[in-house]
Amino acid sequence: MGTNWKKKLELGSLLALTTSLADCANWASYQSRPDIRAPILEISLKNDSLISPGYIFIAPYFGDVPGPYIYDTNANLIWSGADGSTTDIFQDLHACAYNGSDHLCYFQGTQIGGYARGQHEILDSSYRPAATVRSGNGLEMSDMHESAVINGTSMLIPIYQPRTTNLTAYNVPANPGWVIDGVFQEIEIATGAVVFQWSSLDQGITPAESYTPPGLNPVVGNGTSNATAWDYFHINSIDKNAAGDYLISARHTSGIYKLSGATGAVLWRLGGKQSTFTQTNYNFSSQHDARFLAENATTTVLSLFDNGSDNYRNTSATSAGMVVALDHTTNASTLLRRYDAPAPGIRAWSQGSCQILSSGNAFVGWGSTPAFSEHLADGTPVFFAAVADEHSMNYRAYKADWSAVPSEPPALRVYSPAAGAGAGPTTFWMSWNGATGVDHWNIYASAAGAPEQVVRLGTAGSGGFQTAFTSSAYHPKAFVEAVGGDGTSLANSSTVDVSSTLPG
Repeated sequence: MGTNWKKKLELGSLLALTTSLADCANWASYQSRPDIRAPILEISLKNDSLISPGYIFIAPYFGDVPGPYIYDTNANLIWSGADGSTTDIFQDLHACAYNGSDHLCYFQGTQIGGYARGQHEILDSSYRPAATVRSGNGLEMSDMHESAVINGTSMLIPIYQPRTTNLTAYNVPANPGWVIDGVFQEIEIATGAVVFQWSSLDQGITPAESYTPPGLNPVVGNGTSNATAWDYFHINSIDKNAAGDYLISARHTSGIYKLSGATGAVLWRLGGKQSTFTQTNYNFSSQHDARFLAENATTTVLSLFDNGSDNYRNTSATSAGMVVALDHTTNASTLLRRYDAPAPGIRAWSQGSCQILSSGNAFVGWGSTPAFSEHLADGTPVFFAAVADEHSMNYRAYKADWSAVPSEPPALRVYSPAAGAGAGPTTFWMSWNGATGVDHWNIYASAAGAPEQVVRLGTAGSGGFQTAFTSSAYHPKAFVEAVGGDGTSLANSSTVDVSSTLPG
């Protein structure tokens, strides 16, 4: 998009900067938590009366401060899960229902070209580790493209599995040639048992369906070795319906496939070179995030994100979220709804997501352009924001309700330029990484003449991720109390000594 697609530093970003210890164009950190450096979000469209309630879940990478993050719709940071790693990536952060309650799910691992090797982490609502999901049956470590929890007990994970096959028909000189088989497993979370396993090659989806030839670029691979296996399929989403069948999306075949949950056989194809359905008023290619929305005996309704381009093959000038209906009596498919970015639109050549919210609105992540938007059912955009660091990408973006009480206590920093009676002022900075229920803070501090006698000094309304409070007097010791909207005490910070050195 052009430079007019965002308006620099709306309210949420300004709040982040005014409470930050250090800031640059792309990130902010905080006096109470100088270890946290959070991406700044820029909001260019926000209609409060039309957007759905909930928090925003993203995991930008390739930028200055990669990691999993939660924000509110004012661009205030709620939680940073970044651990400072310079090698790992985090992908697909979202709220997930596991074992009867809300959790967080995400992938953590190492990126290898267009895929990754790692595992899937599940945190509870206090941000404690609840489970780790890994691939089974001796296959490669799992990939970043999916972490969907099914029925609160199992997870769908993709695996990019190098495998030999005859590629002489594709002018690959190696004998045998190498491809990346598109594999997924359904894993029982509690035990790690493989409930179901599927392979694109084993189910007859051959490289002939690919639009991405071997040797196209180093990421795709040339098929001559294990290390340069041809990624002909590129599975990038997995879903499961109530009947036990699966829905997968493959970027490099521009195809969406329904699979039998009993045998793994392909039941139908949408898009690609062998589509079961005609597309009456739309097309798509290099798509992501295909999901079941509704089904009956004659009709299937799906959502998907149409990239419309992979920088080599282009079928649309702009990307879009879509809802489509498949008629099984006529084998025709029809576009029901389309969600475009505000003018002039976005062409996301990779990644992306389309989430249909319970309100009927849609929340769209724009992938290689690190932006996300909310739309009414008729497609009208009512929210648009982006990560300020344009070098970042964000595989998917989600919106969901989330309630959390962190296991770690609130953080407090206290500063006064001088010590002793008559000195001051004293500034207090307080935060609680990940807390969603803090209404206000009670500040408790001691006086210069009685450093061990801590009394309530005042109250400050919660001001985004970090709240500041200033007293004109000098206070040698202090702690703060986080308080909910109903007056319930949530947690106290530790008691800290005032410092005459500014944080940082």
